[in-house]
Amino acid sequence: MSGTRSRKPLILWIWVVLVASFSGSSYSKCEFKAIFNFGDSNSDTGGFWAAFPSQSGPFGITYFKKPSGRASDGRLIIDFLAQALGLPFLSPYMQSIGSDYRHGANYATLASTVLLPNTSLFVTGISPFSLAIQLNQMKEFKVKVDEFGHLSDNKESKRLPSPDIFGKSLYTFYIGQNDFTSNLAAIGIQGVKQYLPQVVSQIAATIKELYTIGGRAFLVLNMAPVGCYPAFLVQLPHNSSDMDPFGCLISYNNAVVGYNKLALPASHIPWYSSSDPKAF
Repeated sequence: MSGTRSRKPLILWIWVVLVASFSGSSYSKCEFKAIFNFGDSNSDTGGFWAAFPSQSGPFGITYFKKPSGRASDGRLIIDFLAQALGLPFLSPYMQSIGSDYRHGANYATLASTVLLPNTSLFVTGISPFSLAIQLNQMKEFKVKVDEFGHLSDNKESKRLPSPDIFGKSLYTFYIGQNDFTSNLAAIGIQGVKQYLPQVVSQIAATIKELYTIGGRAFLVLNMAPVGCYPAFLVQLPHNSSDMDPFGCLISYNNAVVGYNKLALPASHIPWYSSSDPKAF
């Protein structure tokens, strides 16, 4: 029963965020002009492979019919979200050829973490493009939009949104999983749980900074049940007493539930002005 109970919040937290965020606000109809996404492989639409080109099949085989920069055979949650909002797929910020940023940009890269990595990609496989780097890329993007966005006859402006886009956009976060999983083998689940509050605090701080540059609508997706991932079930030591009826690791999923409970209130910044109808 404990395994069953631990899985339910994992499904529900994203809906709590959605309902709490969109109900009663000016965004209740989800009329966003753009999406700016921050994340890891769960929402990377080509950023990592733009920086380190080498992707081959079978990635992209079921939908794009070719590698598309996604760590998937098809579309990701961010793709379905864009389609549901009537927006095109997000162009990776680091992809210079064929990109169109009029409806947002994607800063996510495969293997990214919230906290700054303390080693090299080629040692641990962790991306150098942590959340702090992604935020800096967003700030630089805004600088360029403010510089070129109003110049209709400038070739650079043809791929950029108007300067007022930032208050009309949805800012999405699907990141934190690699902070959780990258050190599991070395320090165990109890060690990982000790620094999860730092991960949550960094996401909250990023939201605050985005608010100062015009962002008003934020969606923080919950962490998935990593205790059900086949790789961890094979690679990490565990015993049968830690398995739920679904074959998942109870201790890992309980830690994920704890993280999601921390992330939910942290994503609602209390100092938003109550007079701002777009803030939540």
